[in-house]
Amino acid sequence: MRRSLVGGIAAGVIAATALGVWGAWTAHLVRQTQALAYELEAERQRNFAEMISHVEAMRGVMGKSLAAGSTRQNALYMGEVYRRASLAAANFMALPLPEELGAATGKFLNQVGDFAYSIVRSEAAGRAMEQAQRQELARLYQAATELTEQLRQSGQAALRDGFRFAQASAGLSDLFSGWRERLTLARRNATQDQSEKSLLPGGLDQIGPQMDQMPVLVYDGPFSDHLEKRIPAMGGSPITAEEAQRLALTYLPEGVSATVVQVDQREGIPPVYAVRLSPGQGQPAITVDVTREGGHLVSYVNARPAGEAQFTLEQAREIGLAYLAAHGYPAMAPTYGEVVDGFATVQFVAAPNGVLVYPDQVKVRVALDRGEVVGVDAYGYVMSHRERGGLAPVVTQEQAAAVLNPELAVEEARLALIPTEAGDGEVLAWEFRGKLGEETYLVYVNAQTGLEERILQMIITPSGTLAI
Repeated sequence: MRRSLVGGIAAGVIAATALGVWGAWTAHLVRQTQALAYELEAERQRNFAEMISHVEAMRGVMGKSLAAGSTRQNALYMGEVYRRASLAAANFMALPLPEELGAATGKFLNQVGDFAYSIVRSEAAGRAMEQAQRQELARLYQAATELTEQLRQSGQAALRDGFRFAQASAGLSDLFSGWRERLTLARRNATQDQSEKSLLPGGLDQIGPQMDQMPVLVYDGPFSDHLEKRIPAMGGSPITAEEAQRLALTYLPEGVSATVVQVDQREGIPPVYAVRLSPGQGQPAITVDVTREGGHLVSYVNARPAGEAQFTLEQAREIGLAYLAAHGYPAMAPTYGEVVDGFATVQFVAAPNGVLVYPDQVKVRVALDRGEVVGVDAYGYVMSHRERGGLAPVVTQEQAAAVLNPELAVEEARLALIPTEAGDGEVLAWEFRGKLGEETYLVYVNAQTGLEERILQMIITPSGTLAI
């Protein structure tokens, strides 16, 4: 009897100890989960605040550019517009926002950056802004003013209402999925006042429709084109929504799995199926756009945040090349790239027989924490890629080099197909990379006529390399 009593007490002590350990461990997990939730929320709030700051600064510098009287001063302002627009777009895309809000606004910010970049390149070549470009800048400035005001109001409302992108008390698996569940509920009860207002910082839901009303942006640049007005070079037979779902899954990077949750048809050039994928509970949605004719990839976006970088820009290039090779993009070559906020964006171009075909470009975004492809922009490739003849030069490399500035120390020479200045054709040229003093330049000599076609300056920064 005594022995059994002692055994019972011992068992009780062990059970109580185990229960205490389990309770302590559970409490530790809860605290850890809450800490991660707070950390993630803080990162999103920081992205939101920085986005507002960059858009405000972008708008301010655009105004200065309109007032500038000298080409040199304007080039400085437009360079700053490009930088601010790029940073604002990166912050915006890091927020867990509904796709219908993010697509139009993200496109606007990227277009402002591209427009500014084209002006910088033009003015660096000695060409002042034309009247049409000033009118385009004025229109963009007005749109940026409206966006700035909307963001200011949204930021003030978020501060006033104590808005949070995720509840800190929620489980870790709910951090990304909660707003989508609330969005679905709100859409089912669209007549209720609390619908959209509880899902986004106040007024932010109005930005997407405003940006959708923006006219098409048209600008000239060395490697830009009026893509919005062209017919896609890559066509094919019409595909069904079911085929689009299957194709979207094939474009996922290796190791990434997801299930299809929604397919929409979107008009535009080219018309696409927008396939929304769920990689699992607690993870942001993935979107894949494929053309409705041919099923070609237009874009892939995984909006997950990036952790601490473990990979370099050079490694990101190799990761991007491997992805493209595995998904039907043969003979691609990396050109330029940059690193911003834990992500590397690398530009690749088609390179049949070693000739760089700049119009056929694909941009790949790699998260440097896990070396994972989280974004692909293949719009330029879809619009331009086709079989081309006439890629054999009439002028030899030696003959082309003879027209170069003798003080340019050539480091590399290769053939490249580049768009014409007006964006209405293509030119086969010898691309010479060389140094003049401390600066690096790309000089293009027409491979048919032997005349200098274009000169770009390479801007090498800690985050990557740009050509202007």
